[in-house]
Amino acid sequence: MKITQTLYVIAVIGLAGCVAKPPAVPALSANTVSATQSGIIDGTTSLTGLIQQYGVPSRTLWSPQGKQIAVWMQNWAGPQGQQAAQTTQLTALINGDVVEKHWVHRYPVGMQNSFLSSDSKLHLNKIITKGVSTETGVIARLGEPRNYLFDDDGNKIMMYVWHENPLMAQGGATPARKMNVLLICLDSHNVVKFFNIEQLEGSDGIQSDPGSAFSLDT
Repeated sequence: MKITQTLYVIAVIGLAGCVAKPPAVPALSANTVSATQSGIIDGTTSLTGLIQQYGVPSRTLWSPQGKQIAVWMQNWAGPQGQQAAQTTQLTALINGDVVEKHWVHRYPVGMQNSFLSSDSKLHLNKIITKGVSTETGVIARLGEPRNYLFDDDGNKIMMYVWHENPLMAQGGATPARKMNVLLICLDSHNVVKFFNIEQLEGSDGIQSDPGSAFSLDT
């Protein structure tokens, strides 16, 4: 299936700038990744149930065919910062009010996929082989992705993100900053179908506006 790249790339801007706000009881961070993953049943668990358990999604996106993609993100460092802060992300593909597919992953807060700073697609061609490389193999070589999304068929899309840290502009405004985004689309067996690197610019204004993920996809 051909992916509407603009939607997903602009969505990355929103996800990359999403600041998680942990509740008094950090539901999404309280359990292990495997426990949270197994506690959600594809085809049975409802979006309403997830909202009751984890609150309103941090981001709501839409697939090319109009399926809802709900994303929860939460940062937590444990009681009184007793452990290194981590981001937990839950992504769910929603059909009606039912979870069609979901994925949970966790990584250190503020993690950057620094290998993208040079944007060397030639280098990545030596690491990622379409039809051969697997999700676990990619993670072993490149580390945990920053985000996950789904295509309309419920296949995972791994999203690696790197952005520069620009100097503060005159007047205190934050200027647009360059971002490199690696999209790796998997098949139903979690084997790489294809991948692509996108270069774009974003600003904090875009990142903090959930509507921008949709309004720019015209």
